[in-house]
Amino acid sequence: MNLIKYKFIILLFVSTIFSNNFQAKADLFQRSAVELEFNNRIFKNTVIKSYPFQKTRSDIGLFCDFAWDKNNKQIIIKRDKKNYPVIRFSLFDKKNFPQGVSVFKYNNIDLSKVTDKKIKELLKKNKEAKITLDNNKVINLKPDIYDYNDIKLSSFNLDYINNIDTNKGLLEISFRADFTNKRPELNKFAKGLLEDDFYEAFSDNGPYPIREVEIKEYKYDVDIRKGLNTPDIANRSQIDFTYDNGEVRTVRQESGIGQFRQTFDFKNFPFDKQILKIKIASGARSTANINEAWPKTGKGAVHFITPAEGAFLGLENYLINVSENYLKEWTVKNINIESDEIIVENFYNKYLDKTHSYNENSIDLILNIERNSAHYIYKIIIPIFLILSIAWYVLWIPTDKLEARLTTSIVALLALIAYNFVFLDDIPKLNYLTALDKYILLSYIWCCIPTFMSIGFSKFIVKNQRKIILINKKLRTWLGFFYLLITIQIFSF
Repeated sequence: MNLIKYKFIILLFVSTIFSNNFQAKADLFQRSAVELEFNNRIFKNTVIKSYPFQKTRSDIGLFCDFAWDKNNKQIIIKRDKKNYPVIRFSLFDKKNFPQGVSVFKYNNIDLSKVTDKKIKELLKKNKEAKITLDNNKVINLKPDIYDYNDIKLSSFNLDYINNIDTNKGLLEISFRADFTNKRPELNKFAKGLLEDDFYEAFSDNGPYPIREVEIKEYKYDVDIRKGLNTPDIANRSQIDFTYDNGEVRTVRQESGIGQFRQTFDFKNFPFDKQILKIKIASGARSTANINEAWPKTGKGAVHFITPAEGAFLGLENYLINVSENYLKEWTVKNINIESDEIIVENFYNKYLDKTHSYNENSIDLILNIERNSAHYIYKIIIPIFLILSIAWYVLWIPTDKLEARLTTSIVALLALIAYNFVFLDDIPKLNYLTALDKYILLSYIWCCIPTFMSIGFSKFIVKNQRKIILINKKLRTWLGFFYLLITIQIFSF
């Protein structure tokens, strides 16, 4: 009887496993069928086979810059010190509205006293407007029709700053970034078919503006980066659809290790602060010239790449949660995201066979870092000062002890030269003097002075002993004072 019972339990267990497995395969098959149907609906529609825009707008083509409100954890309009909105991009009048200019008034409305929501509503109006700039110059802007697309950097998780190579001008980070692009024209194809979930896009070459977004990396290493450029299809980060609350978006993920070129300013080395940038470009030009816009729709075009709240929060989490500074030489003081505009005045268009200006909107992830200078203080600056002190104390040796004075000062000078070779690799090789270079050069000069003085005094020591002693006393005091004064001047910035 027990044997029959055990057989029944085993049979029930096996049947349950097979039933669940069958159900899982059935669900997977149904999901694949839904994905296939959705993709077929997209590619059968001839209207969207060209580059799709989120919307067509008709207004004055003026866009405000963004900023991050750390207290309220939200993105707001960037404003100047007087609370006037700052312009990010102007489509129809770039001469009078360069990036960063402040706008005082819209018609007679003082924009410093208007909410962000109201400013956005005013700039979207399809009517002529008088715009007063910060220099009280009034510009008339007329509305016109153009295509508009805004891709979001929905998240940017900075896992580690792996290396900051100042000699090669490189920043290496481990990161994960997600880009999203609203696709309102696809909502009608998803309605009644998709549920709130992720769905695969079967073709990476489909009508996806999100594909054009470019992370400006120095070198794309396929072994340590996962993204759209990864040749191995199995490890490639593909484009997906997401459907939430009746809205279709395309999603793209980039992850791994990225390397970015940097420009360093070492004038204040080793007490320098650096600004590192990670540039992400929209991948398409923004222009009012219908002959230069792409794709050619007979209208101007605006392409933006804009950070969402998740991107700012991801960077804040790096500063909050980093438990240890793996880069002992540097400390990250602040991280921010700022807008930028890539401008090439003499851009050669190989398709039109002519030269014209090129404008592309982008964003910069800004890392403010500060060098931990204790290494240079304890191992370079203080030892040099001690060697120089030995050389300077020669001036307390009686002026008639020429041999002792020369021996001590020359030994100190040789010690300084020898020590200079010890820390030679710690100093960047530049075509200008850093603060440390100036300090070392000053120390060399002051180290040579006792030797020069001893040799110079040797000619007059017999006839003018008393006068030589007086000059020696004054020089050791005042030159020492000037050394400290110049040193403070070098390192004060």
